This record gives sequence, C-alpha cells and structure tokens, in this order.
Amino acid sequence: MGSSPVVGSGGSSSSNGNSCCDLSLKCWCRWRWGRCFLSPTFLFLVASIVVFGFIATLYAWLTFPPYERPVLSSSGCREDPEGSWSIGVFYGDGPFSLKPIESKNVWRDESAAWPVANPVVTCASASDAGFPSNFVADPFLYVQGDTLYLFYETKNPITLQGDIGVAKSTDKGATWQHLGVALDEDWHLSYPYVFNYLGQIYMMPESSQKGELRLYRALNFPLQWTLHKVILKKPLVDSFIINYNGNYWLFGSDHSGFGTKKNGELEIWYSTSPLGPWKPHKQNPIYNTDKSLGARNGGRPFIYNGNLYRMGQDCGETYGRRVRAFKVEVLTKDEYKEVEVPLGMEEPQKGRNAWNGARYHHLDAQQLSSGEWIGVMDGDRVPSGDSVHRFILGSASFAAVAALVVLVGVLLGAVKCIIPLSWCPDSSVKRSDSFSAWEHSHLFSSKLRRFCTRLNRASSFVRGRMKLNSCAGKSVLTLIFVIGWCRRTLSLEGPLFTIHITNNDLRSSFVESENVCQTLLKVFISEGNCCCVEQGPAP
Repeated sequence: MGSSPVVGSGGSSSSNGNSCCDLSLKCWCRWRWGRCFLSPTFLFLVASIVVFGFIATLYAWLTFPPYERPVLSSSGCREDPEGSWSIGVFYGDGPFSLKPIESKNVWRDESAAWPVANPVVTCASASDAGFPSNFVADPFLYVQGDTLYLFYETKNPITLQGDIGVAKSTDKGATWQHLGVALDEDWHLSYPYVFNYLGQIYMMPESSQKGELRLYRALNFPLQWTLHKVILKKPLVDSFIINYNGNYWLFGSDHSGFGTKKNGELEIWYSTSPLGPWKPHKQNPIYNTDKSLGARNGGRPFIYNGNLYRMGQDCGETYGRRVRAFKVEVLTKDEYKEVEVPLGMEEPQKGRNAWNGARYHHLDAQQLSSGEWIGVMDGDRVPSGDSVHRFILGSASFAAVAALVVLVGVLLGAVKCIIPLSWCPDSSVKRSDSFSAWEHSHLFSSKLRRFCTRLNRASSFVRGRMKLNSCAGKSVLTLIFVIGWCRRTLSLEGPLFTIHITNNDLRSSFVESENVCQTLLKVFISEGNCCCVEQGPAP
C-alpha cells in the first residue's frame, strides 16, 4: 500500500523530500538491509535463538554430566540409563502362588511404625551400608539352613560397570545385612547363578563382555572367590545349570552370532558334570524368534511336582518387561519342548507408581526347609532407557519450539521486509527508472506488490466513502488508532479544509478519495498510509 501525500485547504501539509526512492537501487538495498536486520522482528528472532540455546545448553549440562569429573562422588543411586532396579521378597505355598512380603504382615520389630514392604533391597540400602550402587538386579538366593544369602548385580556409580554384591538375612528376608562386593572384575558382571556341587559352592556370573562363560569357586564364602575354569568360549548371557534326568543342562543366549535376534535366542548344552565338558544340543539354537516370547532366561529354573520349569524374559515392550513361566515337557539330547504356563503372580496394584510397575525380569523361587516357598524378584518403576528417552523428547520439544520461533520470525520478516505494501513509506516522489526496471524483472514480486496495491485501493475506496462523523466511522478510526498502526503522526490544525489522498502506481498520480471534514481537529498520517482522525469540537 503506497504512502499518500496530504493537501489541505486552509491547513498545512508536509512531505518527505529526501526519500529513498530518489536514490539508486544500491541505496534502496542499503535501506532495506537496515530495515530488515535492525527491525524488532529480527531482534526478536536473534534473542529467541540465544535464549533457547542457553536453555538447551543448561538442559544438556544437567542431563549428561561429563564422564570425567574433577572430584568423583562415592554416593550411589544416580540416574542410570539401565534403570533403577530394586529387589523384593515374595512368599507362598508354591512357586505359582507367591505374594509380596507386605501381604504377610511381617514386622522388623515391635517398635516399627508399619510392616515390611517391598522393595527390601535397593541401591539406597546398599549405598548406606558403604557399598555405593546405582541399582540392584538379577537376585539369586543361596540357602544355608535358616540363613539366606542374596547375590545380585550392583551397578558401580564410579566405574559404571556391574559387580556382584551379597547380602545376608536371618529372618526369612524381612531384613538384609549388606556384606559387600563378592566379585569385581575389569568387565561387566551380572546374573550371579550360585549353586552347590559335591560340597563346593560355585558361582557362574554373566561375563559376556569378556567373551566367555566363567565358573568361580568360593574360597571363603560368601566374599572370596577364585576362577575355577572357563566353561565355554562363548559370550553367553543369563546362563544357568540344572541337574535333570541324569544330565546337567546349561541354558544360555548367544547374541553375537550373525542373524541372531537380540533377547530372542536360546541355546542348550549338556554334560555329565557341571564342570564340563559341554556338548551343544542338536536343535541349537532352540529359539531365534521374537524377543517378546521369553527366549532369554529370567531367573533360576525349579522342579515342582516332578516337572521342570524355566523362567523367561518378555522383552517386547521394553527390555525385561515381565517374567514368563514355561513348563519343560521334553528335554533330551536331541529334542526340546516347552509350553507357557501362568506365573500366578499378581500385577502391581499401583501400576507405574509401584516399585516394579514398569517391568520385572528376574525370579528365583526356592523351597525352604519349612515347606514354604520364597522368591526374590527384581523390578523397576521406569522402562529401559528412560533417561535417554526423556532427553530425546526434551530435545524434540525444544527443536519444535525453536522451529516455531523461526517460522514466526520468517513470517513477520516476510511481512515487514519482503512483501511491503510500499517500498518507500512517507514518499510522494515518483520512483526512479532503475528501480522500476528492477521491479519488472522480478515478475512474481511485481505481481505480488500489484495485488497488494489493489488491496490498498480497495481499503482507500472504503475509507473514501466512510462518513467520519458517523458512529461507524468513529468506531473504525478509533479502533485503528488504538491498535497502534499509526506510529508517526502529522498534525494539521485549522478551520474547514479538504483532504486529498493520492497514490503512485506505475508512475502516474491520481486522486484516490476526497472528503470535506467539518469537525476535524487533527489528522494523523502513518507510515502505512493509514489515516487516523481524532475528532474534536468544530473550531
């Protein structure tokens, strides 16, 4: 929309003679550069980028601390990408009727305010005992009379690798005394499967990071162990050994093979002794299927009513989503068959707010000398990779907001810099030939400005026929003034006068509208060719 000079009868007029349109195209470009990059829109865009960049930097600094810190803290329970696992105790008349310890109304002592509730072993209890841990998982029981020993994976917050911790209970799992770290190697350890053979206590932890399956023997149970032998030169994960039908059977998963589906592979090996040598099952791999079907082991197998049962992990929704139970129907050197059976454990009543509401992936159920069954299970309230997921979600949200800010800035910039209704506001002088030639060479821009000019004519046509002393005219003009379209004003005072509004289009001047104002006190001419009138009493 072009700017309009004003000619007043009996009043005064003003025009800006030193307009940029009198200058060359170079001057015009310099003017546009200053208008665009010093405009409030551009400054708003730059400020938004700076602010959001600072927020993103602060978020990344808080979420991902550097691996090397000047001072290492020994405190545990730090946020860990693997989760915040803890361990609970369950009781029941059988392995398929286990209920959490809180349902048994077990008390630590008479002075306690409430009964014992799961989880009973956490990273906090281990850290408070002087053994810092980010989480505790993969629990295995070793029963000696009335004393229970609990071996578990503990995530070291300094080395960020798994070690094997051990705790002791003399009250059937109501309270636990943390004894320390039973096994610490230079690589990650987990799944500490402990068993007795010929009066010796052995531990077979997962050491797939080392690339082999190792067997340790207790020198001074439960804290001192020595390497007895390497069972297999394979990076098996979550392995156990069970004596069944006259043979020892080793179950484990090897995810290193080509075409192997992670958390969906299972292999079986057999021997006449848990010390080996081991031979592969004829059907290996037993499974190489979807990770939700429970192929990966999820705890200690057990024999109940003469049947062998295997625990498997359902890793469909997330790693370690739940434990699934399988009844082994056929187990020979040439054949293996199992069917799934209900686990019989109640789902957490608090949902995601429960200590094991998001996932539970390991169960060790054993029968005590009293005939009662006890089980230890790990659980987590957040899914696998929760911290990484939250970071990605936060980054995506930030990117979306930043994109929105950029889009708004671009649109505002387009309105103010690219698609102006008049290249030269407050100008009454015809444009130069050089600028007109440049304008016609850009067909799209020329058409766009011609369209905007027609809009300007339409609005001028409406203004020319709108009675300023009418109620509608007063309302419209007042609204225009309040919105703030008129940023620079020119006051014309005096008696009756006539307003002529002219416009420049294709280097030809013409009168757009003409009106005689009888009660006009002040006329305000804005940069956008907006004529705002403040009405006062007739002079």
